[in-house]
Amino acid sequence: MLTKLFLVVSAICATSSLAQSPGNETIADWKQVSDGPWSKREGLMGLAHNSYLFMSGGRTNHGVGFSDEVWRSEDEGSTWTLASKSTIPPRAYHVHLLVDDCQYIMGGQTFFTFYNDIWESCDGLGEVWTQVTKSAEWEGRAGLAATVTKNGDMVVAGGCYNKNGNPARRSFYGDVWTSSDKGRTWTLKTKKAEWTARSGPRLVEDAHSNLLIIAGEIGFTPDTQLVDIWSSSDTGESWSLVTDSPGFSERSGHGVVVTSGGDILVIGGWPHLHDAWLSEDQGASFKQISNNVWNCDEDACGKFDFWPILSEDGLSLYTIGGSAAYSTFGALWQDTWVTEL
Repeated sequence: MLTKLFLVVSAICATSSLAQSPGNETIADWKQVSDGPWSKREGLMGLAHNSYLFMSGGRTNHGVGFSDEVWRSEDEGSTWTLASKSTIPPRAYHVHLLVDDCQYIMGGQTFFTFYNDIWESCDGLGEVWTQVTKSAEWEGRAGLAATVTKNGDMVVAGGCYNKNGNPARRSFYGDVWTSSDKGRTWTLKTKKAEWTARSGPRLVEDAHSNLLIIAGEIGFTPDTQLVDIWSSSDTGESWSLVTDSPGFSERSGHGVVVTSGGDILVIGGWPHLHDAWLSEDQGASFKQISNNVWNCDEDACGKFDFWPILSEDGLSLYTIGGSAAYSTFGALWQDTWVTEL
């Protein structure tokens, strides 16, 4: 049975050896533990709960389809079981969070629909889902960043939508919202944060209970990728620049986890990246600790729009799915990887 896991964006209880050995050239060897059975996809989300790994949604079918599935694994990603299908509308680039013992899926998109609904599952298996909010106070969006604070508040920031209904043109949100009642109601913290409105950033809470929003994008080209990091000490109401030159390159669709020691780990991202960077100073600076994530040392196996899941004891990091293409309709992955931190 899988060692109990915890939500990727939350702090963990044990001390990570990664934080103790920041000078390593690599994190550790990566091991691919499965390839499917869920189809190849990007923009999927996942978390760990109740001794299972969970995965939801994603963009499938060579980039022209969207999944309505929830899958779970009880053996560290080696095998997966379909937990739910045809209950939650299909979507990708959404949010999948854990609050107390309940999972929540919200936001996301298909080509023409951008969601602001919220779904809840409290059965521990991801099989039974109930819509608790049909239309949240924030507008429908995809590529939104989200986290759950130590006191159990949900936080949503940024995201994108089709401009004038045209999938080829997008506009971006720079707002921040919080919910203290598990997504039933939302409070606007700021309509326009100090950071540039964006999609595909990552939002975490650091060891000092500050929110950090990390990188993201305002388009699909190299010159529209972002690298700046911003911090908020008042749950997203106001933000201050931490750094616009953290050491790693501009990126979106990357993975971010926070270790028990308060260190921040950034891995991969657009386009085709396979590096790993560690910060021991709340995101002010990063040092590269690997350039062969997924045992990959070339563009062909780099990834973005995958999702990372950190084990509860802080000793294992899993990644699921992702994309490896500059174009919209390119290579997708259906694999699960793990490394020991």
